Amino acid sequence: MKSIPLKRNLTEIAAHTYDLLVIGGGIFGACAAWEAAASGLSVALLEKQDFSHSTSANHFKMVHGGIRYLQHGDIFRVHESSHERSALLRICPHLVHPLPIVIPTYGYGAKGKAFLGAGMTVYDLLTFQRNTGLQSSRRIPQSRFLSRGELLRHFPGFNSTGLTGGAVFCDGQMYNPPRLALAFIRSAVNRGAHVANYSEVTDFVMSGNEVVGAKVKDVFSEDTFEIRARMTLNTAGPWAHRLLESTLGIALNPHPTFSRDLAFVVKRRFDGPYGLALSSGTKDADSIVDRGGRHLFVVPWRDYTLVGVWHKVFNKPPDALAIDNEELEAYTTEVNQAYPDLDLSVDDILTVNMGLTLFGDEQDQKAGELSFGKRTQIIDHQKEHNISGLITSIGVRATTARGVAEKVTRIIIKLLVRKVRRSDTHKQAIFGGDIPDIERLQNQAIRILCNDLHRDSIVPLIRNHGSNYLKVLDCVRDNPELKKTFMKSTVIKAEAIHAIQEEMALKLTDIVFRRTDLAVASRPDPTALRDCVEIAAAELNWDDRRIKIELNEVHEVLK
Repeated sequence: MKSIPLKRNLTEIAAHTYDLLVIGGGIFGACAAWEAAASGLSVALLEKQDFSHSTSANHFKMVHGGIRYLQHGDIFRVHESSHERSALLRICPHLVHPLPIVIPTYGYGAKGKAFLGAGMTVYDLLTFQRNTGLQSSRRIPQSRFLSRGELLRHFPGFNSTGLTGGAVFCDGQMYNPPRLALAFIRSAVNRGAHVANYSEVTDFVMSGNEVVGAKVKDVFSEDTFEIRARMTLNTAGPWAHRLLESTLGIALNPHPTFSRDLAFVVKRRFDGPYGLALSSGTKDADSIVDRGGRHLFVVPWRDYTLVGVWHKVFNKPPDALAIDNEELEAYTTEVNQAYPDLDLSVDDILTVNMGLTLFGDEQDQKAGELSFGKRTQIIDHQKEHNISGLITSIGVRATTARGVAEKVTRIIIKLLVRKVRRSDTHKQAIFGGDIPDIERLQNQAIRILCNDLHRDSIVPLIRNHGSNYLKVLDCVRDNPELKKTFMKSTVIKAEAIHAIQEEMALKLTDIVFRRTDLAVASRPDPTALRDCVEIAAAELNWDDRRIKIELNEVHEVLK
């Protein structure tokens, strides 16, 4: 697969007229750019901050296969989620892998093995094509059961009163969400798309009642540009409806409701591969089968454990997203009530991941009973508001972003009255994902690099960059110092150089939080940060004042 570097050039972008302008560089915008480019459209993508800077980087990292939707009787979403989970396991095997999860079973009723087993058998039958085209290590096995003793061996100290064992189903998990979005963006660029981060859309360019592009401000220079396009796709997530209101005076009906979805990382790791589903005190208002409270999940991720997810309606501007210690204490208490031997405290939390997700209508939310977002909103503004040339898409789950992009692109192609090739993005490897066997590639890399890099650095290098991992090491030939890690981290210095030269990292926060693992689950070592900022300063010509600003921004995020 070719490797075209990401180069930011708003002047060049402004010199073209595109078939499609995508606003928003999260996972939904990234997938839309890739799908449209793969279909033969000319594409530009603009993001006002860094790619995947918000919810797309800060969710629970689950790739949902749709088993939960059986309780809703929503067979469409079961098929959709399973299909998209399979697509991600197929097209980016380095960034998505299977994750087995145990649901504890009790007695003979709705929480018993027979009841759960029947539901899981139905799910296995509905998703019988889930492993088509997947390499063996990325296949989703059939559901099965653990005995009481097996569950307690994997989760010692778990409340055994009435416990009969556990039911096991498999979902997917992302190794690195921001790099997944970046891989879709790089795939789009390989097909001719032009992209730019730190490029804020401030208004639409209008010709009568038709949107023909966007007015854009360079966040760094504050220069302004007009980017022309035959169609514009607004995929700005929780900013999408606000952009419509501030520029066109359009208020979406129904008005989108967003949930602050929150999870946290702790420095614990159970033996074995299983995640654990814990019953919470919050019910799912949309469930037609009541098995008690919704599940909280305690799942392995890398060398850590992820705990979540908590949902709270959030009506403030997205930039005001926050959490306080009191809330975190309440969440750890809820986990401890379900699994007392975990004995979590706020001090155990290494990082908090939170973002805004499309939710059920606000009037449907009750104390202790939540209604969740069900369908991505796709709005053709010609039909809804008599404004042509503009589509808005607000997604629900990152799992379905590629599938949503496919639907939206078909709508856009139809509106453009264009004959284009039909894409096959559900089976075509994205950037770094052209790997026949991920385990073999990983073992091969360990053999090739064992004399130069520690194994602890080689495995993340493969998982983050896939088949492109050797490209990261190009600069090491001229400067062997770059194969050294930043202090005790697993990140080699060459990764910072690669992020700047190849991946449009323009700020220290881009490198630390979204291109490398320097802050993957904990606060980076101060010396490592200083070394990283010195590399960035040399590459990007920063002076001492800019270095101080960049370091301060990292510390603000870490708060």
